[in-house]
Amino acid sequence: MPKQASGYLAEDGKFFENEPECQRYEFMNELEYKCNTAGINYDNFMATLNAFHHHIKGYYNADEGCKEHYVGKPVRFEGSDIDDFADSADGPLPSAERDIPDIASGDKDAPGFLEQSFGRYK
Repeated sequence: MPKQASGYLAEDGKFFENEPECQRYEFMNELEYKCNTAGINYDNFMATLNAFHHHIKGYYNADEGCKEHYVGKPVRFEGSDIDDFADSADGPLPSAERDIPDIASGDKDAPGFLEQSFGRYK
């Protein structure tokens, strides 16, 4: 029997009783898509994001009062497409086909923390 409902429906049809829960769910889906596109392990990314939640929120709250908005220190790589999408949160991710140097030591082919798989996904 049909029931009257009051709430919010995510794009994929999942129902939520309140708007913030629905919005968070949809943003999490977008983050998962972005991680998959960039070759980043989504579970590790979310674990890191949750662990740094307080500091990230504080950073973004402080950033709102600044003239220019950016995350971290501005990085410029000659000939890189990273600069092309830095100002657009919805823009395409940079190509991962080029190896952008970041540190002078270590194995460049070793997966980074966000690329590794832990726990049930081994």
